[in-house]
Amino acid sequence: MRRGWAFALATVAAVILAGGVYVVGDRPAGRDDGPSCDEVRRTVQGLFDDWIPLDSSDQVGPMKVRTAADIVREHEDCYPYATRSVMRAAVQQLDVAVESNPMQYAAGRVACEAVVVDPSTCRDRPGS
Repeated sequence: MRRGWAFALATVAAVILAGGVYVVGDRPAGRDDGPSCDEVRRTVQGLFDDWIPLDSSDQVGPMKVRTAADIVREHEDCYPYATRSVMRAAVQQLDVAVESNPMQYAAGRVACEAVVVDPSTCRDRPGS
């Protein structure tokens, strides 16, 4: 009999948790579970604003691109599928590029153009 109650309680807990995740993921009006999409976009834009003037051989650049990609991935509901796909591809290229500055720069430029307000600012960088 105890197993029956334990199973019933576990089932109820699972249903409640699943419902809670849905509500949190939906971010209904009036709830403040995390940053708004505007805040997320401003943060990502800020990372690329810092990335743009860096020299193409600066190793801080790939970290900024990866951080921006992680933020986009964490807040997928704020970006269209195409942007999320570009960011995933940029991270894969960064992983492959390891020591190749031109490849790292190319990954950053593609990612930058996918998320910044004015993509033309991503093209002409010092040292590129």
